[in-house]
Amino acid sequence: MTGYTKKKAYGLRLSALLLALLLVFPLTACGGKTDSTGTEQIDEKAEDTVFRFMGQNISLGEVYLYAKPVIEDYDKTYGKDIWLMSVQLEDGTKQDMQSLTRKDVIENIVKVKLLLSKASEYGVSLTDEDRSQVEIQTEAFWKNLTDEQIDEMHLNRDLVQTCIEENLLATRVYETMMDEAGIEISDETARETTFFDLYFPCYTEQSDGVLIPMGGAEKQEQYDKAVQAYNTLVSPAEDNVKKDPSLLASYYNLKDATYYTMTPEEIKTTYGKDVYEMLYKLEDGSCSLVTETEYGYHVFCMKALTDREATDKRKARLERDKRNEYFNQIYLNWLKTSDPNYHYEDSVNREVYAQIQFDY
Repeated sequence: MTGYTKKKAYGLRLSALLLALLLVFPLTACGGKTDSTGTEQIDEKAEDTVFRFMGQNISLGEVYLYAKPVIEDYDKTYGKDIWLMSVQLEDGTKQDMQSLTRKDVIENIVKVKLLLSKASEYGVSLTDEDRSQVEIQTEAFWKNLTDEQIDEMHLNRDLVQTCIEENLLATRVYETMMDEAGIEISDETARETTFFDLYFPCYTEQSDGVLIPMGGAEKQEQYDKAVQAYNTLVSPAEDNVKKDPSLLASYYNLKDATYYTMTPEEIKTTYGKDVYEMLYKLEDGSCSLVTETEYGYHVFCMKALTDREATDKRKARLERDKRNEYFNQIYLNWLKTSDPNYHYEDSVNREVYAQIQFDY
């Protein structure tokens, strides 16, 4: 162990949830057209149909409008090699990123279609302001398409505008559902705490990673330094050091002394229950006494018991996850009743879908 480090694992696969795509760019599949009597007219270019859902043909161009922002976001965030990688699923099996993402794109189209079908039930419609925003977004997206993309994916401006308008309506339905659900996360649940760990290690690390405990004299020296550092921190004459404990870290050449932002559970897991309880008795701007752990001595300087920015970000993430969990439960019920014959594995024409390249 080389000091206390907070490690967070971030999955490479984007969540297969509605807002994952809505936040990239508001687009959705538009489906088949209807005549003046409301009877569905099946697209003549059936060979361009990727799948059918709720009696509608979802064309190659429509799916492309959904896939394009995802492909660009993955390439920008992870690089094009992302499509060569595999992801381990919850059941322990592995699947390549491209197959997973292709399924995510289709699933999000299905979710938006279902939301659209519930607009009247939730009393949701678009305002004039919404429609004006759609016009602006349509123009921006259309200008970003190349002639090659328009030709190969059979795109036109009306298709883009209709898709954006429908997706915005689906978003409004989703927001109304979440408002009615009343899902909220408290500050206490989302709390992130930021503190400085002035850490004096009591071991040496060999090149092979083996930790060698310090002898009695060396350990005593580290303790004396920690006490000296604490006295400096609480000295009225050293206010600049109290405001910036990293100055002491530099003075004592403490390579693993730094600021950490952690949840209560992360603190407990990393430092133990005793340190956890001690930290939450500190006030912002205060410092702990010299505290011993199995790895050495620490003086903790509390910057923010509740780090407002970090807590708000975590709260938003937790609320998003909880809302998506709630929505997915409803979505599965909707799917069973709206189109029980739809199944990704059987309903999607893979040959047509393959015309959209993820690893170009």
